[in-house]
Amino acid sequence: MINETDYTMLEDWSGFVKMALRDEPYSAKIIFSVSLLIVFVASLVGNILTCIVIYHDKTMHTATNYYLFNLAISDLLVTVPILLIVYQLLIQESDIVEFKHGVFSCKFFLCIHFIFVTLLWNNGILVMTVLSIERYIAICYPMMLKGTPVWRRVGKIIVTIWTIAIIETLPQLWTLEVIDTDKSLMCFSLPTPTARIITGSVAVVTFIVPLGIMMFVYTMIAFKVNDNPKYDLKNTVYNNGFRRKNVNKLIVALTVSFVVCWLPFFLIRMIMFATDVRDLSFFHRWFATAHKIAMFNSWFTTVLNPLLFSLMSIKFRKALKTLWERKVQKRYFRAKKSETADTQLRKSTSCYLVE
Repeated sequence: MINETDYTMLEDWSGFVKMALRDEPYSAKIIFSVSLLIVFVASLVGNILTCIVIYHDKTMHTATNYYLFNLAISDLLVTVPILLIVYQLLIQESDIVEFKHGVFSCKFFLCIHFIFVTLLWNNGILVMTVLSIERYIAICYPMMLKGTPVWRRVGKIIVTIWTIAIIETLPQLWTLEVIDTDKSLMCFSLPTPTARIITGSVAVVTFIVPLGIMMFVYTMIAFKVNDNPKYDLKNTVYNNGFRRKNVNKLIVALTVSFVVCWLPFFLIRMIMFATDVRDLSFFHRWFATAHKIAMFNSWFTTVLNPLLFSLMSIKFRKALKTLWERKVQKRYFRAKKSETADTQLRKSTSCYLVE
């Protein structure tokens, strides 16, 4: 039950959303849908390859790769809702986006959406943060990781990551309201005072804090590696075939990719909730475009994660090549050999057949 103040804010926010979405051309939706489908396919290929290689190759069963396996599973799950969003964009009138039972159905749908999208995004951010800390400890304080079984330590950390991700996600459910855009009913966060506090807190916890941690630990790793030319990378979590100069490039790539993928998403939310709705009305033409850019960048991280963490690794590519030769090519040649033998057998016995 919303009070009179919240109702007035809902009316203002509903009007802003209507203005932003009313004049959006259908061609923009098609371009956005095609872009999401490309991300969908690339994410499936990259993350499935990551899971297969880590699962089958025992030499890849390390602490870092356990985190990467968890991250790949999370990215695969968060990729699935892309198909639903593309369907909603291309099909103007659909029972999926027309919540005929109002707030309850809307919040129920958003619960599923948050579980498969927001929760998994938060989990991915936390995994990348933990990976940076793991690398920092392994390079700067390697003795701290000795003595504890790898799987037991990683298992506890993964459970903690999922728990924190759930805690980060649940409070946002209390900020949602239904908005009628004249075409369908849609769910948006209502910028109430409570929602502003929740959104600001979540932005700090899920973007500013992880970014600060990553920048600190990667800077310390760079100093450690570059200041000591004799430093041995063979026994660290960077033992993936990277040369010393490539480690610096990887550090920059990881930091920049995190900023590029997540800054638009959190920036647009902070602007919406830190600015009065009436002031935002002048920028309603840019809202749809900015929202799509933020969504695309957030999903694009599911493509960059397997590329930066797995496919760029020489060790990973060698394991993938070995797996391909042992599992796929060997089975293919075995089937081809069996087919050739059967053909020769039929030819050798055909002369004895009586017509």
